[in-house]
Amino acid sequence: MKGFIRSINRFEEWVLVFVLLGLAFLTFVQVFCRYVLNFSFTWMEELARYLGVFITFLGAALGVKYGVHFSMNLLYERSSNDRLRHGMRVIVNVLSALLMLVVAWYGWEQTMKLHRFEALTSALQLPKYWFYLPVPFFSVIMGCRFILLAGKHFAAFWRHEPYKALVLE
Repeated sequence: MKGFIRSINRFEEWVLVFVLLGLAFLTFVQVFCRYVLNFSFTWMEELARYLGVFITFLGAALGVKYGVHFSMNLLYERSSNDRLRHGMRVIVNVLSALLMLVVAWYGWEQTMKLHRFEALTSALQLPKYWFYLPVPFFSVIMGCRFILLAGKHFAAFWRHEPYKALVLE
């Protein structure tokens, strides 16, 4: 099971790398064409915008996994009680998971609304809901990861372990 999860994690990281490289290449070509050839492709700008959204949500999901999101940890650092620190992390992670599930819910509603209206992107002429799917998908992944982190902190709280920032592996 760990090997399967590790391979999914690696796949997720490689997708981020290649999409980011593709976005950089598209942007370079667009800038080159616009300023050197005095011509621009409208579909490249639109695709770059949607790839930017994809990268943002995928990167945010990876950020939860590695525990690198910006956080206010003054209360964690000032508390001398390890159980209290773990308890606070459980609460924060559960609240963050709930927030991500709310974002996923409304993202899914918006995506389905675009699907029902059969909206197309202006330049690519592709179904617009395709490009909105990363919002609910990666929000659910972030919510699940926050729940897993809450579970790890709860287990550490229960076992009276010393406090340390936990990450998913």
